[in-house]
Amino acid sequence: MIALFGSLTACLVVAMYASQVHAAFRYDELWLGTSTVLDHSPALSAANRRPVYDEMLVANGVDPASDKGKLILAWVSRINADSMVAGNARRSSKIYLNPRARAELMSDGLERLSPALRLQYVSLISKFLDTLVPSDCFGLNEMSEVVDRISLSAISEADIDAYFHVLSAALRAAGSETRPDVPTAQQYAHADESLKRSLLNELGYIPANIARYLAYSQDPRAAAPVEACWAMRVTMHAILALPDPERDIVLRRTVRSEGVSH
Repeated sequence: MIALFGSLTACLVVAMYASQVHAAFRYDELWLGTSTVLDHSPALSAANRRPVYDEMLVANGVDPASDKGKLILAWVSRINADSMVAGNARRSSKIYLNPRARAELMSDGLERLSPALRLQYVSLISKFLDTLVPSDCFGLNEMSEVVDRISLSAISEADIDAYFHVLSAALRAAGSETRPDVPTAQQYAHADESLKRSLLNELGYIPANIARYLAYSQDPRAAAPVEACWAMRVTMHAILALPDPERDIVLRRTVRSEGVSH
């Protein structure tokens, strides 16, 4: 059995957390439309934006006049009024029309956040997947699409407030001239080993679970939604169970933007 664990764990890490977990972290836009939230076009005044936001909230099952609706609108207004956020959005070409450009902006900001804020963001995404997503991930195996299916109406006010807090900080940090520190090759290797052990612990050291996880990681896009959903939760739980600094090293590599220079 030890030999079986050794042969299977050799490939446990790379394919899974570098692709599907990465997608969930980077491409979620709070189901409200980042292109609209960040639209600082002079042609779209605050008065003109409000009906658009109200329509989006109603479409997500949230009454704009409710406490939750008012909380969301207050955060949107605060982000729109933040000159640093506006400047970062303008520096990113095609930010309003290109989903990948928006994802890169968010990813850049997430990598530049403090470890505590980065952990808070990832913990929220993991909580949403655990509590608001069915076992088959709505019949989807692309995690970015899964997160996009979660309705604002299902999320608590406390979690919405926490999410916007991190979102605002990430958008402010995006495009910063400050260069993030870079872990050493030895630190990356140590973090990978720690993640393998955490994955095995999450899988209960059960050969069938390990084989199932490995089968998924070899071809995530071809997996059935129920397998993708299961593997995503296993991986996120394993990452969050890591001690620091290994956990933050893994999280930073997971959310990393190709646009961040090191």
